[in-house]
Amino acid sequence: MSWPFDPTEPHVTPERFLEYYCQRESVTHEQLALPSTMVATFQRGSFARLVEQTGAKAPFDVEVRPGSAGLGSGFLVGKTPRTEQDVAVARLSAGAPAAALAVEIAIARGVREILVCGSAGSLQPHIPLASTVIVTGAEREDGTSHHYLPVGEAAVADPDLSTALEMVARELGASPVVGRSWTIDALFRETAGAIERHRAAGVAVVEMEAAAIFAVARVRGVRVALVVAVSDELFHPWNPGFHLPEYVAALTRAADATIFAAETRHFGRSL
Repeated sequence: MSWPFDPTEPHVTPERFLEYYCQRESVTHEQLALPSTMVATFQRGSFARLVEQTGAKAPFDVEVRPGSAGLGSGFLVGKTPRTEQDVAVARLSAGAPAAALAVEIAIARGVREILVCGSAGSLQPHIPLASTVIVTGAEREDGTSHHYLPVGEAAVADPDLSTALEMVARELGASPVVGRSWTIDALFRETAGAIERHRAAGVAVVEMEAAAIFAVARVRGVRVALVVAVSDELFHPWNPGFHLPEYVAALTRAADATIFAAETRHFGRSL
């Protein structure tokens, strides 16, 4: 059965979990602290690009054992290339539950602005393979976001960060589309009826994490934005393009956009 939204306080919080970890491993909160800005992605290639651009490395003074629930193994620290601003760099696991867990831990470790790049399937003929989309909000057909926000409440990106991503994406040569996403947990249940329903409603793309990430950010009071490269088309029988050089180039450009957006005046800096 489906349960109604529960507004009571959780027994396990990221802060309490972090405190337990520090006590168990004899490390301090200061050792685990991350910069206030984080750039993140899901794909191996775009993660390699983020690391290359920022010189990100694991914090040298923290040894995180396997099985630490994402406390350290997924987070690196580097600097933005032009302003040398400290920045956390993360490769998030695919899917709403895993992505939400990583974002929760990042926030508990000090992150306050999150710029994410990823891939998505297009629902619209005017958004073909290798397009760039700035995701402003998500239709919530995942499970995770419903543990953060009641049914009917919107899961949306931060408008200022979204504008920053759009601006730098244009500077990098993209022609970004601004639109909503459909977040679904079940990759192989993107049915013809659901696709047509969302397509007719003007939803731009489909992916698996946006609603959860946006919901976590809203509840925790942090800012988040998302840019995606179109990896496949679903407005006709499935047309995958993960192998195409133009998709790889679009994903690389999306990764660069998150880094350059972290250097804009939206973070108190002028380029």
